[in-house]
Amino acid sequence: GARGLITTRVCVHMPILVGSAVRFKDNGALRGVVFEFQDDGAVAGLNCLSKKLADSGCGETTHEPVENLEEVEEVWRIGSKVFLQSDGPEFYGEIFEYQDDMAVAGLKNLSEKLTNLGCGEQTHEPVENLKLLS
Repeated sequence: GARGLITTRVCVHMPILVGSAVRFKDNGALRGVVFEFQDDGAVAGLNCLSKKLADSGCGETTHEPVENLEEVEEVWRIGSKVFLQSDGPEFYGEIFEYQDDMAVAGLKNLSEKLTNLGCGEQTHEPVENLKLLS
């Protein structure tokens, strides 16, 4: 009956979690990454803000009702393991932040091969060169 339909609809939409990259439903240029929830999950705290959102005067972080947010599906959650497509699956790390309107991902917990390239503990890579490590 109706219960099955509701369950199906909920499954179609990914839940917004801490680490999710989101955009505002009423303005897709306003984007950020969820770092916390307030008010029993009704309000999300956002950081790694898009330039347009940061320029709107909210500083480094802002809060927005979850009902006005949707996950940016082409952007992986913070904590996702990704590899550099240009170098191969042995060159991987874990996403810890986004910069430049989510065009660049910060990576940590780097593989030995990636560390051996001389990038130290962390590196930043264009998102277009990253692929999810399966």
